[in-house]
Amino acid sequence: MARAKKTVQKKEKLSKEETLYRSAVSLMEAVDCISRFERVVYSLNDAAGKFERLDGYKDSAECREKCIKGAKEAITKGTEEAYNTAVDKLGKAKDKSGFSDAIEEFKRAKKFGFNVEECDKNIQICKNGIKKAETKAMHKRQGIMLCVMLVFIVIFINTPFYPLVKGLYYQSKGEYNAALGCYKESGGILIGNGRMKECHYHMAEKFMEKGSYNKALENYKKAQNKFDAEKKAFDIEKNIIASALPGDIVKYGRGKWIILSKTEKQALLFEKKAFHKKKFDKKGKNVWHGSSLCRWLNKDYIRKFSMDERSVMAGQGMINAKDREIISILDKVQYEKYKDIINGTDKAYWLKDSGASEGSVCYVKEDASTGEASSSEDNISVRCSFWVVFK
Repeated sequence: MARAKKTVQKKEKLSKEETLYRSAVSLMEAVDCISRFERVVYSLNDAAGKFERLDGYKDSAECREKCIKGAKEAITKGTEEAYNTAVDKLGKAKDKSGFSDAIEEFKRAKKFGFNVEECDKNIQICKNGIKKAETKAMHKRQGIMLCVMLVFIVIFINTPFYPLVKGLYYQSKGEYNAALGCYKESGGILIGNGRMKECHYHMAEKFMEKGSYNKALENYKKAQNKFDAEKKAFDIEKNIIASALPGDIVKYGRGKWIILSKTEKQALLFEKKAFHKKKFDKKGKNVWHGSSLCRWLNKDYIRKFSMDERSVMAGQGMINAKDREIISILDKVQYEKYKDIINGTDKAYWLKDSGASEGSVCYVKEDASTGEASSSEDNISVRCSFWVVFK
């Protein structure tokens, strides 16, 4: 059976007059679906304007008159209803919301000139009602606050706020250890943590006066970014490194480091313990530069150090055309050279050398011997190293 041909309906081409006429008619007819009289007025006036522009096209003149008449009727009826609604709402209003609703209705009526003086008078009555409602609400809030304060005072001693206040008292007296004890008891709530940093800072200052630089450094580190704690901690770190010898343990950043080598101006620091377990390269490649571990150390891990600390960490080459390698790991030659002063570890860690087999990388085993493993192995840790310029 032959397939029936589909009938293609051509799109009707309308003149400019017909397009404008239909738009005006749509506006005129749409008012039946509009609830607010203002929108009815605006729609009918808009439609009347369009009919007027048609200059006698079809029944545009009659439609225009109909729109104008309808708009006037909508104003008359709508403003009266809005005013009556406003009066009713005013009579029932007991709170701010009720008075505000009444004001809105009076303004609707007033906008089209209905009972303007009465609208203004009643709007003022509503505003006075709002003020009274707000005053009543304020007194209610004050009463509630008073009750809350009384309850707070009763239970205060059994809350963490009590040791916090004690901590503030001890700190004002310069008894920083006692203040820290109170802050810890309070759980560091509210300003406790910031006050603890202040205590550590002032304790560090006292240790500096006594020449106890390691204790001063420890407290400056705990003070974190309080005052100039980071700068002072950095200065102590450099001085300690300058006077240390290979094999000594020093603090730098957030960790402890072994000094492997030292010249007149700089020292090679090596992480005391292996913490992070990382793949050498997520894509299974075994070349150090460009590996995911190299990128992680020099883009993410390096952020653990302050800007001052980073400023004296010497470059060890280039990762690529634009990025310097600051933090690295030992290669096999370095490991053999320094292994006598490297502390043992219970965790295997990576070396930067490629292995003999495809995709393999050298690493140090738990017994301090070296071996090879796949670069995508995720059970081997990282012990990083970097040079610090202390002069």
